[in-house]
Amino acid sequence: MRALPMAVSRGAVACATPAAAAAAVPRRSMLLSTAAAGAALQSDPIRLMSTPKLKLRASAGAAQAAATSFSSNDEAFTWAKKDNRRLLHVVYRVGDIDRTIKFYTECLGMKLLRKRDIPEEKYTNAFLGYGPEETNFAIELTYNYGVDSYDIGAGFGHFGIATDDVAKTVELIRAKGGKVTREPGPVKGGKTVIAFIEDPDGYKFEILERPGTPEPLCQVMLRVGDLDRAISFYEKACGMKLLRKRDNPEYKVHGGDDGVRA
Repeated sequence: MRALPMAVSRGAVACATPAAAAAAVPRRSMLLSTAAAGAALQSDPIRLMSTPKLKLRASAGAAQAAATSFSSNDEAFTWAKKDNRRLLHVVYRVGDIDRTIKFYTECLGMKLLRKRDIPEEKYTNAFLGYGPEETNFAIELTYNYGVDSYDIGAGFGHFGIATDDVAKTVELIRAKGGKVTREPGPVKGGKTVIAFIEDPDGYKFEILERPGTPEPLCQVMLRVGDLDRAISFYEKACGMKLLRKRDNPEYKVHGGDDGVRA
């Protein structure tokens, strides 16, 4: 497996709002892709923030002005097929950057792409991924001087990493001292084999069994308060395409529990 890099705001030392106790709610999920028609992204990258100030950045690529309109759906989708935007990286903060780099490279198979220290701004960051930043989604880790822990909050769910052997990957993570929160096994109501693990700071990773994927870092799961509103935002502001959507009222999530999967 390979690694992903993440980016963070400079000089920031605090995490966003702590997780609040959440009542049980029906689980609804959706997957979106940047390769889609919709209102175009402006020339500057858009940054999307979740509870722990985790950010996703999309490239402008072949974007037009946000006010762009199309005379027909066919025209819109023709434009979308030529759009080469993609998610570039995700940013989050960690309490010990060398410890996290070691975990991601040894346990998750990522590569350290670059690392830099900015003493005048009192932070260090590192980019990791499963391939060059020019072609692969990356993770940017940030360590702020003197801050050794953060409240992750309830908005961020987990990252998804694909591997051809979940059980083998989980045993490697366990042997390296990693925390396994869900043992390998089929997803509820399906056949895909998954497992859940946590990194040294408590960020969750879902390990999914998928053969021959070109990009192991395959998902970023975020929780939202209004699913349809969020879908509309990602489609119109970021040009993403809704890939699939499902409603699973029989599965409920309490707070930040990722043990229940729909």
